[in-house]
Amino acid sequence: MVERPASVVKEAVENSLDAGATEVRVSLFEGGKVRIVVEDNGEGIAFDDLPLAAARHATSKIRTVEELERIRTLGFRGEALASISAVSRFEIRSRREDDETGGLLRIEGGRQVMHTPVSCRKGTRISVEDLFYSLPARRKFLKSAVSEERRVLSLLRDFAVAYPSVAFSGSRDGKAGFSSSGDGDRERLLRDLWGDAGELRHCETAASHLSLECWWAPFPGKTRSLVTSFVNGRAVTDPLIRSAAGSLCRAYAGNWVFLFSLDPELLDANIHPTKAEVRFRFPGEVFDTIQQAVLRLSGRVPSLPGAAVPSFSPFPERSFSPSPGAGTGRSGGWSFRDESSSPEGGNLFARVASELPSGPETAPEEAPAGAQEQGRHFRYFGQIASGYLVFETEEGIAVMDPHAAHERIGYERAGRLSAESVTVQKCALPLPVAPSLSVSVREHRVGLEAIGFAFGEQDGQLSLTAYPSLPGGMAEDPLRLLRSVLLEWTEDREAALGEILWKKLATIACGLSVKLGDRLTASEALALWRNLIECESPWNCPHGRPTVLSLTAKKLESYFGRE
Repeated sequence: MVERPASVVKEAVENSLDAGATEVRVSLFEGGKVRIVVEDNGEGIAFDDLPLAAARHATSKIRTVEELERIRTLGFRGEALASISAVSRFEIRSRREDDETGGLLRIEGGRQVMHTPVSCRKGTRISVEDLFYSLPARRKFLKSAVSEERRVLSLLRDFAVAYPSVAFSGSRDGKAGFSSSGDGDRERLLRDLWGDAGELRHCETAASHLSLECWWAPFPGKTRSLVTSFVNGRAVTDPLIRSAAGSLCRAYAGNWVFLFSLDPELLDANIHPTKAEVRFRFPGEVFDTIQQAVLRLSGRVPSLPGAAVPSFSPFPERSFSPSPGAGTGRSGGWSFRDESSSPEGGNLFARVASELPSGPETAPEEAPAGAQEQGRHFRYFGQIASGYLVFETEEGIAVMDPHAAHERIGYERAGRLSAESVTVQKCALPLPVAPSLSVSVREHRVGLEAIGFAFGEQDGQLSLTAYPSLPGGMAEDPLRLLRSVLLEWTEDREAALGEILWKKLATIACGLSVKLGDRLTASEALALWRNLIECESPWNCPHGRPTVLSLTAKKLESYFGRE
């Protein structure tokens, strides 16, 4: 847990934040190799509890086993102070607000040498001297004082961004260094840190199970980005976040801050010795929210206009509707239909055949007047041998994965339908429920019947007589649907059965998407594009994979050496 002075400061500051401190001061001497002092005005520690504070696996933050599954504090293992005191000359002074005197605990190399009452201010003060004095092999691997000091001050700045209502200050060898006001104004703090001359952009995005607050200050002319991420207030260098940010922020150099918030039950913070990594229950949503934030702050959606209009004759708004075998010659699945023409949703190809070119190579060059006024258009070029669709946009070339795009469209449409118009489909014959499933069905029968399932019983045998379904006849084994809904609900008791049902139905809709190898006509490709850009989260499929690759004109010029 203790690798260098920054490790000590991180653990001490996290304890201060858990204690409700509004002021945290850090003092370094020789970059922390000689001495580190961390002071706060938190709630303090009782005199009798001071020895426990430095004991291994002793913590006041976890009181029941169940709390390990929903950790709401930064510290919870009870290892930090014990590890620090085992490799240094450690001293802790603390007093609670209602106590007349405080306490002093001194430990050297893991051995307690003093525990006595003292007069001190409210809060806690930790002093760490001669770090790794008992481990010369570890001590010689510390960097220079300047390098170690830089790491600590960088950590303090990150904490100040994540906790703008806490006043942080850091000094080095008695000289003032970084400080924050603690007034809660994150924007002003970031301008102070990153410079007020450049542009600062901010947005908030969300997925089903998490939300993200993102800040970005562009670096014109630079090629690398500096990314800082916090999850529920915890500083992390998680590989999942790093990978998503690395792939998405590469084209947008600058300072990035990602502040994730989610239910602690959907997060495992206990997978790394220093808690620098976490595990998400729904990792695909991390990519989704980062992508949404990056595209929104960059002012474009993978170089693709958000309100694009095709460079062909105008035609009505279109969406996808489930219809077995319609329009594509496939034996069932989602077909491309124009729902604005008739209640039945007339066939898109018949409606616009006269308006569309016979092939992508005959597409006219000029956009319609409406598109010219907006300054945005796209053209469909064709489908390459591997199945991807190629479009020309206002800013370059876009390559679409039709399967991922169709999945996103089907997922969002199924979600809307199931939230509004899930229908009850009667079984042609009662379907016997297996004994292994009957126990769970009987236990949750009321809730299952409330979302559309119906059951009958004869001679002790439970049968399924009806089940919820989406309009359009999407096929699904009713018993398999029942089993999967029950299984997912027992794993996630916090979610409502209705929410689990629509997500399951939406997943079924994804399975009916076109495959990458399916050949699409120009009208099908255009309908796919139009429906994709109308989605709430168009640039990745429900599993987190990207739907579109953008090659901007600037990238092409750079590749061919024409910049």
